[in-house]
Amino acid sequence: MSIIYRKAKLSDITAVTDLLCLLYDGEGLGLSRDELLSENEQLFADVNQIFYLAFDGDKPVGISHGSLRREYVNGANDGCKGYLEAIYVLPEYRKNGIAKELVSIIERWAGLHGCREFASDCLLSNAESYSFHLSIGFKETERNIFFLKEITPNRFDIREIDTALREKVQPIVDESWSAPYMVVGGKLWDTRVMPGFAAVSQSLSIETTSPLKPTPLSETCEILGYLLYDFHDGICEIMALESIAQNIGVATALIEKVKETAKISGASPKAETVRVTVVTTNDNTNAIRFYQRRGFSIRTVRLSVMDAARLLKPSIPLIGDNGIPLRDEIEFEIEVQ
Repeated sequence: MSIIYRKAKLSDITAVTDLLCLLYDGEGLGLSRDELLSENEQLFADVNQIFYLAFDGDKPVGISHGSLRREYVNGANDGCKGYLEAIYVLPEYRKNGIAKELVSIIERWAGLHGCREFASDCLLSNAESYSFHLSIGFKETERNIFFLKEITPNRFDIREIDTALREKVQPIVDESWSAPYMVVGGKLWDTRVMPGFAAVSQSLSIETTSPLKPTPLSETCEILGYLLYDFHDGICEIMALESIAQNIGVATALIEKVKETAKISGASPKAETVRVTVVTTNDNTNAIRFYQRRGFSIRTVRLSVMDAARLLKPSIPLIGDNGIPLRDEIEFEIEVQ
């Protein structure tokens, strides 16, 4: 058996991913192959990461993954450290010195980059890996035990924004929009006077007082999201929607509430349906997906309107989310019966 070692190239990404899948499946980390492939593509572009492969002829039989870390590493001093991120050899090729050589290569690479320390880790339950590390010169520095408990997901109420609730919501709006004003459809709107709804955590109490006074909110009341809207030209337009707590249905619940309100407030004997519209910008790919998944259709695209919007609100940036130039508005609509 003649083993050849070489630095992995981007063309080797399939072999790298396949071997690491075997490693992480064995450790119960539960990463899908697609997730791992995507992560590896990013790591190959990072000069602080390196992969080495061991080959028996054309067959990849082992892999080591190293990195340069400048953040805190348990037991290490300040400065740049080499780090063994992963080491794996196919079971039938073990106890032939392959893993030791793959680690030595990463260690030498780290030394060439000025590292004076080389670190690694393994699961407490992985006795084989623990023994291997000790056998090639590592010393144990610390042991950590990680804890996990199940908790009840945040429950929330959708409440109309009254005077008391606006005191909680408005600072969030001002921070998100860099001002209490926003530009939509070529007009400057004042969010401080817009009607709307807020998602409020049920687990936090809301105090009550005299019916003659506004209902004050507890100091610990948590705002999980908000929606501002406006009725104009016979249409209910969502002016702003923000979900602070992700993936618990806040934005969807706010949309359902405004649709219900539009149906009650906007319907007339002559109109069986009322339209709910919302405008987003071309850079907001998350919003573009979100609205379409909830039944909204693209009504119109207003090209290059953000230049005019910046005349009304100069703080609007030239570059938006995901590095996309901020140029256009996309209007969505849905009919509510």
